[in-house]
Amino acid sequence: MGQRIEAYINNLKKKYDTVEIVICNSRKQNLKGVPDPLHELYETALAVELPFGRIFTVDAALEQSKNNPFTPNWFVFGQDNYFSFWLCSYSPDKEGLSFTYWDHESGNDIDEAVWPDLESFLQELEEEYIETTI
Repeated sequence: MGQRIEAYINNLKKKYDTVEIVICNSRKQNLKGVPDPLHELYETALAVELPFGRIFTVDAALEQSKNNPFTPNWFVFGQDNYFSFWLCSYSPDKEGLSFTYWDHESGNDIDEAVWPDLESFLQELEEEYIETTI
């Protein structure tokens, strides 16, 4: 994993006993179809369980991303413990933003990306988790 995201997830493992990272074996994952901002994560981790949600395996994420309303703009790489999917755009917007989440029960369209990288996205989700559950 990228050093920053790896350090962040390792910090989560120290704070919460429910964090689990499924590490890749020696085989390289085929990341064709995965947006660039998620390559560092998927180069090491097959999947990640967090106290506030989960990051899917590449295969599960690719399969989920084929569904409407995600195709063709969004890659669904995880979900929270309620109703929201975690999304990464295939192309960052003009401001370099790539990440957002979408509540599939809201009936709303998917909004624009809000976060530039996975670390800032996960930090926001963790802060919401702490505010609502701890």
